[in-house]
Parts: sequence; C-alpha cells; structure tokens
Amino acid sequence: MNDAERAAPAAASEGVGSAAILNRIDVYLDADETPIVSFRPPVTFELDSTQLEDGEHVLRVEAFDSVGVKGVRTVPFTVRNGPGIAIHGVTPGDVLDGKVSVLVNAYGGATEKHWEPSRAETPAPVPTWTWVLVLFIVAFGVFYGVRHWNPSPDFAATPTFGSSTAQTSPAPAVAGGAAGAPTGASNAQGGALYANLCAACHQSEGQGLPGVFPPLAHDPVVTDIDPSEHIRTVLHGKHGSTIAGVTYASAMPAFATQLTDDEVAAVINHERTSWGNAAPTVTAANVAALR
Repeated sequence: MNDAERAAPAAASEGVGSAAILNRIDVYLDADETPIVSFRPPVTFELDSTQLEDGEHVLRVEAFDSVGVKGVRTVPFTVRNGPGIAIHGVTPGDVLDGKVSVLVNAYGGATEKHWEPSRAETPAPVPTWTWVLVLFIVAFGVFYGVRHWNPSPDFAATPTFGSSTAQTSPAPAVAGGAAGAPTGASNAQGGALYANLCAACHQSEGQGLPGVFPPLAHDPVVTDIDPSEHIRTVLHGKHGSTIAGVTYASAMPAFATQLTDDEVAAVINHERTSWGNAAPTVTAANVAALR
C-alpha cells in the first residue's frame, strides 16, 4: 500500500469561484513525488495518521493558478500513535560516567482497544523530601506527646518517673519548723507538675528565656531561706520582675485555684532543690498559711 492509498480522500468538491482562479492542488506527504491528493480546489480529504510511522512528517501543498504559476506551502507535523515511552535515568544532554541504571516503560497506544491504566505507572523511588517530611512529622509527634503527657498520680510516684524528672539534692528544713527534705513520692510529684506547668516558660533545666521568663536556677527568691515570697508567687502569680538587673515583663500565672497545698509544696520543693539550688523545703501547712 503506497502513501496515496493510506491517505485516500474522504470527499472532494469543486468550487466554482475558486476554480476560476486556481486550476489544481497537489498534496504530497514527506518526500514522496506522487501526490496523495490531486484535485481542483477546494479539496477536502482525510489523512489517516494510523498508517504512518510515529515521528516527524511534512505535508506539502502545491497550488497552480490558471496560467501555471505554482505556490508551495509546507506543514510539519508529528505522528504519535504508538505506545508512550517513559525513561528514567538518562535525560537529553546528560554526560554519563560508569554504570547508569536506566528504567524504561511503555504504556498506552492509540490503536490499543483494551488498555489498563496501571501499566502506565512507572515504578520510581520515593522522593527524598517525602522521607524528610515523614521523619519531621514523627519527631514532632514524639516531642508533642512527651511535652504534653500528663502522667497518672500512680505512675508519677514510681521511682522510674521520679528519677527522670526530678533532680533533687538534700536540703535543710525550712525556717520556722517546716519539715526536712521532701520524700521520694513528693520529688516525683513535684517534677511531674513542673514538667507540665512550668517547663514551657522556665525550661526543663530552670534556665528560663532571656528577657522573657526569669531563670529559677540560683534565683534569689527560689534560694531564699524564707520561702514566703516563693510560695506567694506560685499561689497568686506575679507580673514584672527584675533579676540581676534584667527586667522580665511576662506575667507569672496564679496556680492557687489549680493546685492543692500538697501540690504547690511539691513543685516549690522541686524548684528549691534542683539545678544546683539547695534552699530549705516547705510543707503543705506552709502553703496553707499563705493561701
């Protein structure tokens, strides 16, 4: 079958007005010397691209007027009826060195009647940014869970939790007849309360945030032999403090309505005996007296 047979015209018509000016139109395909269509204008025909090879082609139209002068126009076009091809591993202009892994996949096709879309899915490795995003989400979830986990009182009193949250050292009794160093259960409870209520501002090691939240490590109020100011601050809050010449404008919330006397004493004792602090501890009775 030649090109003229592959691209046979579906219909052809003659125009009275046009014929008076143009006598003939010849249509050629690529470099063929035999026209696939040759009629008096205007011409309508059907080009069956499924009979052509995939790739670049040229349609050349030659028109002759009544005195034989020829006009030529070319129309480049691309045929792509065959399967689509996907290539991973080599791109145009690459400079290759050594062994290169190349993945080639083909899918679809204009003449294929039963085509499964899954065949068009070229397997490819998961992008690096996806793994980074997954790791970030997992890390944030762990951080958020640890930061906001509120342990039950039973678990908070266990040696396992107490040893990880409370960094305590023996301290003398508070002036005025208060009890001595807090018990292990009190240490654990104080550490848990501090982690949940105070660490977000004063930080886990009591270092605070410069110019925002004051440090509790070696703070004069926390290490004072008289715990009265310390107790009142936790119970009723405080706004504006100047420590070592630095003014902290952030407000300290009051916990009188949130914590019991025992809980206030526990968190105060945790602060007074952690991070190098060695101040006298307090009891629930000391807190009740100032509430």
